[in-house]
Amino acid sequence: MKLILNMEVEDWDTFNKVYVLGDNSNRENAGIKKIFIGHEEDKPTKVHAIFDIPHTNAMREYMDNPEAKKMAQESGIKFETLFGVNCKDQ
Repeated sequence: MKLILNMEVEDWDTFNKVYVLGDNSNRENAGIKKIFIGHEEDKPTKVHAIFDIPHTNAMREYMDNPEAKKMAQESGIKFETLFGVNCKDQ
């Protein structure tokens, strides 16, 4: 199953340093594998991501982890803009 996320961030460089390049062991331990994280060419604060997830609620359960919440907050994600959709593999 894939999870496609769209969001806005305060600043791409901060987001990239904290969330993309930072310690992702908690996410990996939850069975969530990053496929792609990047920003729009003309709008670096608009981010798109694709993850391989083991089940529908995997990201929600991962975000219940206090360390994951802290990382997401420090990365500058504008949570009010966060939108995700689960896509079933064929």
